[in-house]
This record gives sequence, structure tokens and C-alpha cells, in this order.
Amino acid sequence: MQKKDRKQPAVAQILPQLIRESGWETQLDLHSVFASWRRIVDSETAGHCRPLKIRRGVLWLEVENSAWLQQLRFQKHHLLETINATLKKSSLQDIKLKLPEGKNPAEAVKTRSIRFIPPPPDEVAAFERQISFIEDEECREALLRFWYLAHACRRE
Repeated sequence: MQKKDRKQPAVAQILPQLIRESGWETQLDLHSVFASWRRIVDSETAGHCRPLKIRRGVLWLEVENSAWLQQLRFQKHHLLETINATLKKSSLQDIKLKLPEGKNPAEAVKTRSIRFIPPPPDEVAAFERQISFIEDEECREALLRFWYLAHACRRE
């Protein structure tokens, strides 16, 4: 008996459909903010705050100090418009700002949260090279965002 030579579908063909059927498009779009943060905001702002999480359409930013917290309060609406302009399938309703929690357990209640710790640029570049064969740009970007978030979001 001879097997028919069936060509298996490539990841580039399956991934977009899987994302659509699973309803992940909106979440992936929202969370692209993490991977694109330094491109979305100016370098000075990116150096003093970072996205922590997105919950129910609200982006939480950890701000370096109270001076930057105040500055970003004044810029909040502009920042929200800038971020939403980069999103394709979703939008954020609000931005919440917070100062970093203290290291002393007496200062803050310990909770297990997910922290965003960007992977080193050389690892990102290596993965981009690894998926460069995927012809579908949208699929390649979705896979990169998925990989990035999988490597950047860590439980504490």
C-alpha cells in the first residue's frame, strides 16, 4: 500500500486561523503594547515607566518616581490616544499609574503578580531570524508577539 504524499499545512497558514477561531486577536493586539512600548512612546518616557498589565481595557503603568507620576497624569489622555492609534483590533479605555512597590514586606502586601521583563534584544533578534521564513507578515508578527509575551511575562 502506497501512502499518498500529503503536504502538511505550514504554521503560517494555521496560526492566523487558530488565533481568529480562539478569539485571541483582540488580546494579542492589546498586548502588543508590551512588545512595542519603546516605539509607541518617546525614549524619555519609556525610560521612566513601563507597562505592567492590562485588565478590563485598562493599561497599568509602573512609574519610576512621584515626579514622573505627576508628569504622566498630565499627559495621560495624549498617551492613551497615542497607544490606541497603534492598535488595530482593540483599544484601551484608561491608563492607571502606580509607583513601584517597596522591597520591604512591611511596606506592601505581597501578592503574586505577573511582571513584564523584556527579553534581551539578542534573544528577540535570534527568534526573529528563526521565524523569518514565514512569508505571511501578519502571521510572523503574531507569532513574534506570542513568543515575546511568553518570555517577558513572569510570575513573582
